[in-house]
Amino acid sequence: MAFTLDDVLEGVRASRAHFLKHLDGLQDEQWDWKPYPECKSVRETVAHLVTDDRAALFSLETGKEPDYEALAVEPGRDSARLRALLDESHARLCEAIRTRCATAPLDADVCIYGSPMKLARGIAYLSSEDFYHAGQVAFIRMATDPAWDYYAAIYGGE
Repeated sequence: MAFTLDDVLEGVRASRAHFLKHLDGLQDEQWDWKPYPECKSVRETVAHLVTDDRAALFSLETGKEPDYEALAVEPGRDSARLRALLDESHARLCEAIRTRCATAPLDADVCIYGSPMKLARGIAYLSSEDFYHAGQVAFIRMATDPAWDYYAAIYGGE
């Protein structure tokens, strides 16, 4: 069977689910911890991903470079609210890809983050953000809680 847009979207959703596993059980103090002042905290990273989702959606819809500052979300102190914004921004992005690209071949030209590229390549960019930031969160988790078992938490085993 041929690789389809549904397969692509399944990959985008799977990469976000992988990122979200890193937030499960995160303690309040871990949301704002930074190894260095110039690093992003988990809270800032989640807000960044909301902005990324919004920026990718903007580019997909307009073909233009997004204004990241205008699309940015203030992290705030409410972690549950921030998680809800992340879920909503990702759902909107996935739905836009599904509806706008439903009949497009995977080599169709799209605009992601202001850069023209083939649809399949743009999807890889979206997923790479989740995997990259999952690593940042994993680092913070391990640095602040040496007992946190990365492999058990993320992959369900040792």
